[in-house]
Amino acid sequence: MMMRSGGFISQADLADLKARNPVTEIAARYVRLRPHGKGMMGPCPMCSLDPQKSDSRRFECDADKWVCAVCTDGGDVISLVERVEHLDFLGAVEWLGGARCFERAGTPQRELARQQGRLERARQASEFQDRERRQRERRALFAVWRRALPVRGTPVEDYLHLRKLELPPAARLRGAADMPFYVSGEPVHRGWAMLAAIVGPDGRFCGLHITWIDLNDPKGQARVVDPKTKALLPAKKVRGSKVGGVIEVAPVAMPERLIMGEGIETVASVWVEFKRVGRDLSTTAFWSSVDLGNMAGRAVETVPHPTLRMADDRPQRVAGPEPDLNQPGIAIPDSVRDLVLLGDGDSDRFLTQCFIARAAKRFAREGRTVRVAWAPPGRDFNDVLRGAA
Repeated sequence: MMMRSGGFISQADLADLKARNPVTEIAARYVRLRPHGKGMMGPCPMCSLDPQKSDSRRFECDADKWVCAVCTDGGDVISLVERVEHLDFLGAVEWLGGARCFERAGTPQRELARQQGRLERARQASEFQDRERRQRERRALFAVWRRALPVRGTPVEDYLHLRKLELPPAARLRGAADMPFYVSGEPVHRGWAMLAAIVGPDGRFCGLHITWIDLNDPKGQARVVDPKTKALLPAKKVRGSKVGGVIEVAPVAMPERLIMGEGIETVASVWVEFKRVGRDLSTTAFWSSVDLGNMAGRAVETVPHPTLRMADDRPQRVAGPEPDLNQPGIAIPDSVRDLVLLGDGDSDRFLTQCFIARAAKRFAREGRTVRVAWAPPGRDFNDVLRGAA
């Protein structure tokens, strides 16, 4: 419960306020959303460059909650309004029409305590059910991973060759011949896919990164179209949990050096180049962080973008360079003394710099050097490799 002017806002009133303001409806005031499963997907109201971009998939929400893969943030409708409108908690409640929450702030303490107890028990039950659901999904995905095929001799190997890549020894990559691509619970595409195991901070399998393949495409990735919106969908998906997880492109036990970047192809490109020039790779591991948000973890605060503006001409705010070290992130082995973070040059430079700076500060330790290697502007490391081949 929250206090205002000597009174309390009860959790029951807050629950009613949230029910009257579904996240999907509030978010749709700022950006263009499309159906996705049981919720909605689209640009992020805080960090997207184009709020009307029809194929954006960084922001997902349902009636109760939201999450952004780029901001690495999420929450309920109140936290959404706090961030978009730059308000504090009470300001966001008022913005959502919660004046009567304050009018009823004289609720007796005994009744408030009973309400709080009921809500706490409901919260614990919900968390238990969520853990059980995640465990069921992890087991199902692990079964898919175990049934998958070794890469060699499959279209996945052809895909890697098309990208001028080869398979590092012990890479956590496999292939699946008939992998379904679901949109709103319906399969809209089936075909060969490259599967990558995501390993959590505890060393256990926690999810799959899936890349659907079409060898007729210049970059080898399938073109999947949303049957309702006709929008072209990204050929990559993550299922399961990715928070704090990594894809071990070239695993090494107790590595002294770690090369980490966002995408599998980016990281594998650097491995191929190191091998080509004869670098000793026996103590160097290569990891994909799945995405930049997962590499950097959550930010303490947002900062204004130097050039991007909102519809009302306010500077667009993005996740800043300071990490929130109280939030979970990728665990770098203590044996790593040299950490190299890869920055692609084909995405928004300021936003990417914030991610990389946040990651560098998160992973800094005494006795460890953290360096950043940037691809040329407008290109990623696989573009560089293919251009040089």
